Parts: sequence; C-alpha cells; structure tokens
Amino acid sequence: MNERDARRALVDAARRLDDAGLNHNSSGNLGVRVGDHVLVTPSGVPAVAMSPDDPVLLTADGVPAHPSQRVPTSEWQLHVEIFRARPHVHAVVHTHSPEASAAATLGRAVPAVHYVVARFGAAELPCAPYATYGSIELARRVASTLGEHGTACLMANHGAIAVGRDLTAATALALDVEWFCGVHRRGRQVGEPVVLDESEIARVAEMFRTYGQPDQWSGSS
Repeated sequence: MNERDARRALVDAARRLDDAGLNHNSSGNLGVRVGDHVLVTPSGVPAVAMSPDDPVLLTADGVPAHPSQRVPTSEWQLHVEIFRARPHVHAVVHTHSPEASAAATLGRAVPAVHYVVARFGAAELPCAPYATYGSIELARRVASTLGEHGTACLMANHGAIAVGRDLTAATALALDVEWFCGVHRRGRQVGEPVVLDESEIARVAEMFRTYGQPDQWSGSS
C-alpha cells in the first residue's frame, strides 16, 4: 500500500471503529506499515475530524519522517514495537471499546467460552500486564503477550489490541474481541461458562484457515 492509500484507509478504519462504538472522541489509535515506515493516527484528533493529511509518518524507529506533521498518537511506541517484533503484521488497531476495556480491568485472560477465540491465535484472549499508556514498557509487554502468533490481546486496565495483514483484517478482529468479551460477561451473569479445551480451539483454528471466500481470512499473522 502506498502512503496516500494508507492515509485514506487509516481514516476510514478509524471512523468505522468510532461508528461501531469501539472508540469515541479521540480514544484509541491505529497504525499501518508503509514500506519501511509506520503511519499512525495523530494525537487528540477525533476520527470524525480526521482527514488523510492528519496521520503521521514515522521511521521504523519512531522518528517523524516529515517535520511539518501533526504530533503522533501518544501510543506510537506500541505500533513501532509490534511492527518490529512481527514482520508479517501490517496493521495494528488499539481500541478502548467498552466490553474489552471492562474485561481488561480484571487483569487476566478471558477463557475460551466461545470458539471465536481461535481467531486470536491462542486458546484464550490473553491480557498484557499494566504499564502507563504511551510508555515503552507497555509497548514491550503487549508485544510479548502477543508473542509470535497472537493476533489480539487485552491491555490491563486500559483496552485492547488487534493486529492483522491489513487494516480490514485488524478492524474486523477488534470487533470480534469486543463481541467475545461481551459474550463472556453475559455468560458470567447467569452462571459459570463452560470453557472449550485447547484441542477444540486448535481444530477450529484449522477450520478458520479455509472459512469464507479465498483470501478473506488472514489467519494468525
């Protein structure tokens, strides 16, 4: 994806997340790989007010590529660290969605109460330990929690992260994370949910590889 197309895609994805209620005002942020650079959403600019000129282009080390740009999201290190650790990931979506953020306040993984968890690259939805937002400690903890194959995780007392081969895949996964956390919460309200075992999650993950139309599903980036 060239920079111009990436800028438009980033704004479109930010607005979709806002419309879906996963982010609000200027909460959350997104990033996409553009060649050897990283394009991230700007700090403090609501999705509804964002234009393709607003996202900020950074080098792979997080240095602004153009001095006249806006200030990048305070979480720019999160994007840089994930892209550095995961060469095949090309998009990162960070949300403050209500269900996922509520689950993150518990500071622990959400168990496999539904087979959709297989889309997250693990047998549960893991939770990265808390660190101050915008810090390198948080960026490293999230990258470590995702590991080599994870596609999503919670961030303790903060929100959620979803990654993918492109913004479409990462945005869709963020929606799955929110839905999954809501299912878990509702199940706990009426009883103790049954947790699927790891062998079943592995079986479903394999089925997901051929689910839908060709190239529709990105798998565990």
